Amino acid sequence: MTENIDSNNIIPLIQPCEHQDTDVLATFPTDNKTVQQRRCTHPQTEISDTNRTLQCLTCGCYLDPFDYILSKSRLGLSVVGEINELYAKRSKLRESVANIEREEKNAKARLRSAKSAILFTENDLKNITTNTNP
Repeated sequence: MTENIDSNNIIPLIQPCEHQDTDVLATFPTDNKTVQQRRCTHPQTEISDTNRTLQCLTCGCYLDPFDYILSKSRLGLSVVGEINELYAKRSKLRESVANIEREEKNAKARLRSAKSAILFTENDLKNITTNTNP
């Protein structure tokens, strides 16, 4: 029952050494941001002219100046967009108020007209009743 095994058809299984796995990542991150630095919105910053750095005074984190300027410009664009939306909303509300005021004037005019018609009708009714009763 022995089979003739050809050693040329066998592929050896090579296990990687453990030290080879750690060599794959040659750079390691250090000095990670704290939880406060990750959550900070950086409201107050300090610009160093000599070191050419931008540092948050709240959390002490050093910021990338380009990212900081970009975030502020995006915030500015969103504020400008919101202002434009509010101007458009104000215009629509003014038009709506003008329409309501016009409808109110028309309703008051119709009310005065109806009151005058009632007075004329009552006067005519009085005249008819007084003329028919001797």
